[in-house]
Amino acid sequence: MSKKKKYLFIAYIIAFLVVVSSLTTYSFLTTSPERIKADEKKSTEEASKKVEGDTSVNTGESNENPFNEEVATPLTETVLQQYIHAMSHQKVEAEEKWSFYKMTDDRIQFLLNQLEAEDYEHEELYHTILLKWQEGDLSSVDDDHNEIWNLQGGTVGEATGILTKEEENQYLQKQKNEKR
Repeated sequence: MSKKKKYLFIAYIIAFLVVVSSLTTYSFLTTSPERIKADEKKSTEEASKKVEGDTSVNTGESNENPFNEEVATPLTETVLQQYIHAMSHQKVEAEEKWSFYKMTDDRIQFLLNQLEAEDYEHEELYHTILLKWQEGDLSSVDDDHNEIWNLQGGTVGEATGILTKEEENQYLQKQKNEKR
């Protein structure tokens, strides 16, 4: 092979590798958030299937999950965070909300019971948030949301305030009517 053909061959190989790596990088960068959103939406849909018929009553004394899910207890830290995060959506303003669970006394008590059954890395934070909510103190629910959202690596949907009672009722009505 002549010197000129070798250089031309090497140039083609380099050009091919540059194009392939550029397309791969572009594809990853443009679809990764979509993929993450789709994965989160899928897990949220699975976790939120029972929201419509939210009539369950649980005293918090049993291990029955008032979130109407079959998950192992004690809960994993990830599931515990998701439950707290999804309940906070009822009360906070945010551009995007990808999950929802109605905030109920039974659910709060269930999560507090889980804290007693297992050690969690951020247990003190969860305990503080849940106790405030149990006592009806929702004055910093947006900050509570953002604390959990940050632990989850949130990039979209930061809470920017607290909903008024009317806004909350509208949000709850929308969740009730929305088909998942």
